[in-house]
Amino acid sequence: MKGLVICTITLSLAVPAPVLAVLDCSRAKSSVEKLLCSNPRLAEADERLALAFRGAIHRGADPKELMETQRIWIHDARDVCNDVGCLLNAYEERISDLDSR
Repeated sequence: MKGLVICTITLSLAVPAPVLAVLDCSRAKSSVEKLLCSNPRLAEADERLALAFRGAIHRGADPKELMETQRIWIHDARDVCNDVGCLLNAYEERISDLDSR
């Protein structure tokens, strides 16, 4: 059991903070980031996404693979949105994907 706890902590620390961190609104530059920071529903979705990401890691998903798929998701799904509905949908799909890992 002690080994499992150490392994879990090690995996959590192995993932760079920017991938797991909820968006820092003081540094929001893009229109998508500003939209995320201006809408409470989107901010909550961003927090749930971070938790889903951590959960996938704790369930044994490969951290490097998750980071790569996260980068792709940000570029190909999140950042192509320009309204709240699109972003909420993108977040829900990514959270569902992470929850299944």
